[in-house]
Amino acid sequence: MRRKLILLCVTTLLGITIWANEGKQVVAILSVNDMHASIEHFPKLTALVDSLRGEYPSLLILSAGDNRTGNPLNDAYKEPSYPMTALMNTVGFHASAIGNHEFDAKVSGFVRQVRRSAFRYLCANVEPADSIHVLPYQFFDCEGIRIGILGLTQLGIHGIPDTHPLNVEGLRFIPAENAIERYGKEVRSRSDIAILLSHCGYEHDVALAKRFPDFDLIIGGHTHTCIEGTELHNGVLITQAENKLKYATLIRLVIEDGKVISKEAQLLPVANATSSNEFVEEIVRYFSQDERLEQVLTQAEAPFNNVEELGCLMTDALRMELDADVALQNYGCPRYEQLPAGPITIGDVLRLDPFGNEAMELSLTGQELADMILACRQADRDRPPYVAGIRYEIVVDKQDREKVRDIRLMNEDGTPLDMKRHYKVATSSYVTAISDSKRQDQGRKLFKNCSNLLIDYLSKQPSVNYSGIRRVTEILR
Repeated sequence: MRRKLILLCVTTLLGITIWANEGKQVVAILSVNDMHASIEHFPKLTALVDSLRGEYPSLLILSAGDNRTGNPLNDAYKEPSYPMTALMNTVGFHASAIGNHEFDAKVSGFVRQVRRSAFRYLCANVEPADSIHVLPYQFFDCEGIRIGILGLTQLGIHGIPDTHPLNVEGLRFIPAENAIERYGKEVRSRSDIAILLSHCGYEHDVALAKRFPDFDLIIGGHTHTCIEGTELHNGVLITQAENKLKYATLIRLVIEDGKVISKEAQLLPVANATSSNEFVEEIVRYFSQDERLEQVLTQAEAPFNNVEELGCLMTDALRMELDADVALQNYGCPRYEQLPAGPITIGDVLRLDPFGNEAMELSLTGQELADMILACRQADRDRPPYVAGIRYEIVVDKQDREKVRDIRLMNEDGTPLDMKRHYKVATSSYVTAISDSKRQDQGRKLFKNCSNLLIDYLSKQPSVNYSGIRRVTEILR
């Protein structure tokens, strides 16, 4: 343990890139966000880091969170998230924010991930932080320049990160603003450069920049926003590099007399880069040896062109496999936006639905179902959930999409749904947990995994075709 602490201290002391130019000093940082276990791009990321270290010998490498979830080679590995952690250690990451998906393996799984990491996870708005072995902030020192990094994670409308509530059982969270009020002055006063490493999302980061202009830089994540160059808000540089290692952001901060006098950011391609590190290619090949994931379940006759077509497939599987009248799935569950025509494999399914949520069964009246749809929409950032067995129209205020004017539920043939009749509804444990609606039946666990039900459903279909299928209509009025 002592040796690990010594190594951590050495890494912290050496992990800053600084070079002098006519009395000025330049700090270089490479940042990524929302990698979602895209281990296939790590050889190219490593090659990029190797190249940059030729110019900046001690490059600081930071992640704004959501390092896991989205690739069964990582998420379903015998030690979940070990491949991603091992690759981040190999590249030489220095710190990471906690993304909401860091908790997809529950607190115990995240703690195992933290203990295997050669870098620290930073989060100032989780309590108690020491119970999960994270720090609210961390300082890096080199040649008289001190950099303070304060970590933040996003909170949904229920005051926890966007994950199943059971995944964060035992933890408490406070708003990002409260955390900055608590720790920000100390970080700023002890630093030449003050950074927020934020998984709060782009709009929230902009609001933080307006309220806390003393921070020099916000490295952001969560909303998968692609910021192509230098973007300043209230003097604060904000960066974000989309997702899944499509890009990384190179940040250069110029220091003179202990103050930041210049800030610039440059988006660099990763996934489409041409250079690759052969050693890391071998590591990725080792982690990719899982023939089960290549098993073909069925054929897609046409491509899935949007996320609603995929959501319809997922709800059909729930409805048919559980013999339900209606199935409901939240908007954020499908992790693909498109899927090409051709074979659909087990690996495709586990990438589409990587969460491992349990299936639930409820008996709801038509009115309770409508209320649950609206509650699910609100909890999922005002994005409408997918359904099977019914269709629905939702009328929202064109000036404010949070305001719902009306919702109309219909049978598949377009006739109005009987709002007093009881229906057998299939959904996921996540949907029942986040949907704060009035209903007599809170649901029953079926001890079946939603992704396994989708595998079972597809294995029975000679082929599938969801081209053009729509069951949700949103009307702005």
